[in-house]
Amino acid sequence: MNCSKCHAEMAENWRVCPFCGRPVDYTPTKKKRGNGQGTILKLKNGKYKAIVTLGYYLDDNGQIHRRTATKTFTKRSDAVASIPALKTQNKAEKTNVTFQQLYDRWLPTHRAGKDTINCYKAAYRYFKPLYPMQIADIEIDDLQECIDDCPHGKRTKQNMKALAGLMYKYAIPRQLAHLNLAEYLKVDGDSAAHRSSFNDIQLAQIKKACGVVPHADLIYILIYLGFRPSEFVNLTVADYDKERGIIVGGAKTEAGKGRVVPVSSKIKPLLDAILPEKGYIIPLDERVDRRKVFTNEMFYPALEQIGIDNPMVEIAGGKMRHMYTPHSCRHTFATLMKRVDGSDKDKQELIGHASSEMLRYYQDVELNDLRAIIEAI
Repeated sequence: MNCSKCHAEMAENWRVCPFCGRPVDYTPTKKKRGNGQGTILKLKNGKYKAIVTLGYYLDDNGQIHRRTATKTFTKRSDAVASIPALKTQNKAEKTNVTFQQLYDRWLPTHRAGKDTINCYKAAYRYFKPLYPMQIADIEIDDLQECIDDCPHGKRTKQNMKALAGLMYKYAIPRQLAHLNLAEYLKVDGDSAAHRSSFNDIQLAQIKKACGVVPHADLIYILIYLGFRPSEFVNLTVADYDKERGIIVGGAKTEAGKGRVVPVSSKIKPLLDAILPEKGYIIPLDERVDRRKVFTNEMFYPALEQIGIDNPMVEIAGGKMRHMYTPHSCRHTFATLMKRVDGSDKDKQELIGHASSEMLRYYQDVELNDLRAIIEAI
């Protein structure tokens, strides 16, 4: 046999190589890498496994376990090169966690009585518009709007705030969120979120900029549709009945999904002009965060070019954001509706508030009534 180090020929009964001193039964140890650089293991089949530590978690018995990401390669150099990608993959997974996924992770970890858990489960139902949204993209307005739209009393709304607080407390140490937005929510109708609507002068500025300033038409269209920003950016050509002049869409909630919104004559020519042949009404790359791109690359630059001052304001725990956000379009829509005649039922139908839910069982909504409100604002 030959020495595994110097390859000198040795007798079968030798235990140490007389030429280099290496023991015959020598087992190579794992080569240590610096902290945060991952680990490379050579497997018995000759392949190499890259291992990255993602974090730690407690099981039901209180035992600490390590969470890892691994990938196997035929070459060691490929395994070493994969370490940054494994880390980036983990970061992307954290960034992409949705409200629903966070709830599913949090619920099994919460220790409380059966009645308390059932209260949280009931409260969770009224956060349906946020289910598909990524935690990083959820704003105070989104949470507060769910609480404001809840058709039940103060106790249920308090449970909603408590549930959101517990979910954020679970998310923050796991780097899924950075700020507990629930601390700034209110259940008495006085929103802690900063809600700014466009005034009449600003609305006229936006209208005048349509066709001149890029994306000004999208802002004007959103104002007169009243959709949530997350709903608006996901509307497709198939949702728009051009002949009848209506859009059927909305969030996947009992109050919001499939609601019929007549397209105002003020915006129909603008909508028809930008309408692509198929796909999303706002054509964006499938791989991007549609709402984030609309906000940062379309909405804010358009307001700046229109000349609408949009200063940074403090909204919660020192967090800063622009005074006017895409949510301002929805608030403007609601403000405009207050000025015109129409039943509360029809107005709730147009904006997709959950408080209209029970009325649907007893009253039919006439399209002409909805259109009359839309054309009056």
